[in-house]
Amino acid sequence: MPEILQSKPVLSCSGNDQCFEARVAVVRLEKPHLSTTDARMMVLKEACVVLNWKEKDLRNRMAIWRGYKEIKDTGGWACLIFASTGIYRFCKYRTEFGEGLFTRLRHLQSSFEVAADTLHPGWRDLLQVIRQNTSCVYHGHPHEWVNMSEGAAVPLASTYEHLDLPQGLQYQFIEECVLDRTHFGTHDPRRVPELDPDLCLVCKERQSDEIQKNQCLCFPALFGGVRHPVPVQVFRTSTGKNNGVIARCNFDRGTVIGEFTGLITNGIEGVDVMLGGSRGRAYQIYQGQMGNFTRFINHSCRPNSQFQRFYWRGMERIIVVSRGILAGSEITVDYSDNYWRQLSKKCLCGESCCRFAGREG
Repeated sequence: MPEILQSKPVLSCSGNDQCFEARVAVVRLEKPHLSTTDARMMVLKEACVVLNWKEKDLRNRMAIWRGYKEIKDTGGWACLIFASTGIYRFCKYRTEFGEGLFTRLRHLQSSFEVAADTLHPGWRDLLQVIRQNTSCVYHGHPHEWVNMSEGAAVPLASTYEHLDLPQGLQYQFIEECVLDRTHFGTHDPRRVPELDPDLCLVCKERQSDEIQKNQCLCFPALFGGVRHPVPVQVFRTSTGKNNGVIARCNFDRGTVIGEFTGLITNGIEGVDVMLGGSRGRAYQIYQGQMGNFTRFINHSCRPNSQFQRFYWRGMERIIVVSRGILAGSEITVDYSDNYWRQLSKKCLCGESCCRFAGREG
């Protein structure tokens, strides 16, 4: 990650502001007759001589360092370390600095640390540059942690304790679907024999798992391109829906968010499953014990994303595609009328157009 390579200067600058204030405190102890302002001026001139800088240059740098420190104090070290180079201009001109920014940073602090600890577990080693020793707090998969409205994130399993499961929540995060061989043997029901595995049905371009050879750009973030961690997190909803999925960046309309992964099986009744295939090759995707973050996407009668079928290399994939989602928004889909007909549940989407508002759960 390029941003992390620029962290040492930022760390040093944040520490410089603290050193300056510490020096001011020492001067005031040594010369109690000086006011705070006079002590600061004395230290400022002293620093200019030592660093061979002009006073104006030092004041400008100190203003930037102070901005770094304010961000670190509010959003935590991860917030500062993984910031891009734009943070320099942000702190220099102090655009949008204010209580709104700091309220937001306080709210997101644990979210930053969940992402940093799980995706870059060695990031805290950088803090040794300024003799700050902290330990990794969040281990494992990024989506094994649920971000709360207040305070630290909690383990995913702890949010299902009310279900009294004999062994607690047992859930394995997977990137690709797993075939239930007891039902299908070695034959994957998602494969469509009559399709050309090298040709995209949508754009008519060549599909290949080799990035250099692939020409299909329908969903490059998922198929035929470089994969990056999906910028989403699991969070605790405030509307009684237990967990949900929140976007941590904007998803433009038509952008793929992720693939619906789980166990490819058949014959399951009475629980949530995704139906796929056709009458002659029907299958279900069951996310009871394995899958990815798409399991936690909630229903809405006015969704901001949708399930969509896409054929990659001759195989049907169920993907979640954005209808236009802003960072900080909950990602939702429409579970379909068929879902609600089969299960006795109450809709909690809260939309004015809710189709199941009066339904008993």
